[in-house]
Amino acid sequence: MPGYDAIVIGSGPNGLAAAISLAQAQKSVLVVEASSTIGGSTRSEELTLPGLIHDVCSAVHPTGVVSPFFRKLPLEQHGLRWIHAPYSVAHPLDGGRAALLARSFEETAETLGADGDRWRRFFGAFLHRPDLLFEDLLSPPFKLPQQPLTMARFGWYGLRSAYALAKSLFTEDPARALLAGCAGHSILPLTHPLGWCSR
Repeated sequence: MPGYDAIVIGSGPNGLAAAISLAQAQKSVLVVEASSTIGGSTRSEELTLPGLIHDVCSAVHPTGVVSPFFRKLPLEQHGLRWIHAPYSVAHPLDGGRAALLARSFEETAETLGADGDRWRRFFGAFLHRPDLLFEDLLSPPFKLPQQPLTMARFGWYGLRSAYALAKSLFTEDPARALLAGCAGHSILPLTHPLGWCSR
């Protein structure tokens, strides 16, 4: 059996990113996957009808599109096409209403009534250069951030739980629901510190 510089277990986005980084560093890599196809949470298959492709796990990859690592790869040359829905999140509320997270930051704020300005102030502070914020957040530890004040602000708010943050920032259900609904994807309880910003 040939020797390898590294063996990566799992061919999901993180495993493949690790394998690519090693290969770019001229290391020989073996990727081992337990499933019949590679891709982890990004896999798709014909599950019902021939030619009808379904997402096997996740259908939405908000951090994939802004990932500094993925942006450096020629993924579009290999068939990747990012699709952006006009509304990325719909959170049902009592009374047949729903809170919508629009692709447009301003459109979302406009739908939040009394919390619209609060939404703008809170999230707007992180949108000056979101590409740099994500690069800082996803960089190896102990690297000096490119936006130290933005990172400090993010970290300060990140110490709070999603529940506490939503209650203190917003006064009505729609804005609170959008923050809590997105925070739920961290798979941490909404009362857990660091939950809303860990995904």
